[in-house]
Amino acid sequence: MDKRIIVSFPTHPFYFMFYLILLIPLSLVAPSVFGFLTVFFGLNLRAAILVGFMIFLLSLLFSPVNIVLKEYMAGGYTLSFQQRYVFFYGIPIPIITPVIIARKIILAINVGGALIPLTISIFLLYRLLIININYFIASLVAIIITTIISYMFSRAIPGAGIAVPGLVPPLTSALITILLVQEPIYVIPIAYVGGVLGSLIGADILRLKKELYKFVNIYGSSFLSIGGAGTFDGIYLSGIFAVALAVILV
Repeated sequence: MDKRIIVSFPTHPFYFMFYLILLIPLSLVAPSVFGFLTVFFGLNLRAAILVGFMIFLLSLLFSPVNIVLKEYMAGGYTLSFQQRYVFFYGIPIPIITPVIIARKIILAINVGGALIPLTISIFLLYRLLIININYFIASLVAIIITTIISYMFSRAIPGAGIAVPGLVPPLTSALITILLVQEPIYVIPIAYVGGVLGSLIGADILRLKKELYKFVNIYGSSFLSIGGAGTFDGIYLSGIFAVALAVILV
């Protein structure tokens, strides 16, 4: 492989800036909504607030980072253009060079949109299992229903990968959480876990498994990133919706 790490923004720059701006009101409500982390992580309140805020910040900052998992040859070749520089009296001058490259499918996993939220979700599920089995079961229900809905709404887009409307996973998980959860302290973990895992399993894994043959044999060159472009919005917004629910219910 030429590159194990690929830097590519998973969402439009406008939305990326919007998500950065959302961190401002998030920091204002952090003391009231991240108190649950004192229970789930065994932290004092100040550390819990910091960890809760950093989850969102790191997910956003590492969202352009994709780790290549595998490459599939799609067959044939395509014309591409690469930029390089020549130096004239020490001044770099850009030159665009046509290059013939093999058509291939790159499968990657997004750090901010998959690895970080997946790690947090698994840990929260583990803590729910230990602390309250009923809410652990509720989180599984939220995951299953969000997975089904995300799969139904997801689509394979030639050249872009798998996409699902950004509001579908967080809205679904939030609604299920409202129906199943009475104690505010469990709102954020269940809504977050349901939205994150439901989106990753339904849109990325199940839909990708079904459509991978088409990408390789029909659609041609594509960059497929689990938790990246097409699904990152739904995953990130799941956390925002979880916080919004907590603000309403607390």
